[in-house]
Amino acid sequence: MRLRRVLLGVAVILNVAVPQVAWSQMKSPPGGTTPGGAIFDRLHDATTRPVPQAPSPTVPTPEATWVPDRYVQVPGTDGPVLVPGHWERRVSDHEVYTPPLVGRTPNGDTINFPAGARPPVNERQAP
Repeated sequence: MRLRRVLLGVAVILNVAVPQVAWSQMKSPPGGTTPGGAIFDRLHDATTRPVPQAPSPTVPTPEATWVPDRYVQVPGTDGPVLVPGHWERRVSDHEVYTPPLVGRTPNGDTINFPAGARPPVNERQAP
């Protein structure tokens, strides 16, 4: 009978004490983020530091620009003239070399445009 009381008392004490011991092991220690402490803190710091940024590359100006087919008004013609698509080579910031072109009028006639240096396509009215 005495042994039963002792065993019952030990069982009650263990039922009360063991959950508190287990709970205290799950808590993080003061100053640390995890029970492992410094090991996991160093790992966290090493994996979350900012990535160094490389300077953005400068894009060089293209040497040649494609100008698609377009219609332009040419003095002395009845309507717009179709100028075929072509490549223009950059000479300077405000000048490009245009190859010789053959334009077509609405009635089927052709107009020759000689090669030469001209303003870029967005700054001129003629081909």
